[in-house]
Amino acid sequence: MSRTSFSAVALLACLVLSGCCSFEREWRNCQSYAQDSDGLAGCWEGTWLSDYNGHNGRLRAVITKQDEHTYHANFKATYWGFIPFQFDLPMHVQEHEDGTSFEGTIDLGLLAGGDFSYSGQADATQFSANYQAAKDYGTFIMTRPGTCVDCNEE
Repeated sequence: MSRTSFSAVALLACLVLSGCCSFEREWRNCQSYAQDSDGLAGCWEGTWLSDYNGHNGRLRAVITKQDEHTYHANFKATYWGFIPFQFDLPMHVQEHEDGTSFEGTIDLGLLAGGDFSYSGQADATQFSANYQAAKDYGTFIMTRPGTCVDCNEE
């Protein structure tokens, strides 16, 4: 392997691992606090499923409130059962008597599918969303940690 190729692989590994480590730190911190009983904020875990090609995997999220109508979601997913993928989404929310609805669009970049749109709803224990990108569409289904019945384990 040439020195340039080795450097590129080492840089890529550092970028992937640093993103994963920061998510894991957020996840541990999130689990040590009480979950928001009537909002989106907190830890969530479950699965994602592509209705386009059937791919699926584990999904976890740490969601934090930014202001009355905006949350930030840091997602970590697995692809093909072992490849980690991490992404951040702004969530525009509306509170309702029976839960919260949310939606948004973000450009994840060419390699991650470009424009990514999503909408969904959540209550104190259940989170469900539909997503759509240029070449994919599907669902996210999550619950609070410790309440998940059908979640895949790593």
